[in-house]
Amino acid sequence: MASLRNLGYKLSSLLSTNPDKEEELREKLNFSSFDLQRLKYGRLSLTPMQISTAANTLSVKVEDLVNYKNSDSYKNMVHCMSNFSTQEHCDEILDLIDTYIDVKEAAVAEKIVQ
Repeated sequence: MASLRNLGYKLSSLLSTNPDKEEELREKLNFSSFDLQRLKYGRLSLTPMQISTAANTLSVKVEDLVNYKNSDSYKNMVHCMSNFSTQEHCDEILDLIDTYIDVKEAAVAEKIVQ
């Protein structure tokens, strides 16, 4: 899940410096605003073709997106937590949170379907 968060963080960073590209990216990926928000928070994965589309739209190499490693301990995303001694510890906690969110979203989706 850390790789999704890294991708989301990189996309979020790129879009914050190129806000005019956000709508274009959303349209090219056929995403709702909610989908794009989930992507930026590492809550939605992309296919290889979608990663290529995102890279082309944001004028970066695919490798720059998929190989990005967040080096600031997700400080913009985990501002409610204290510092971690290692990035691995941060990733472990965020993986647990992501798993919890996945379970809760699945339960809500199941209720909607029924």
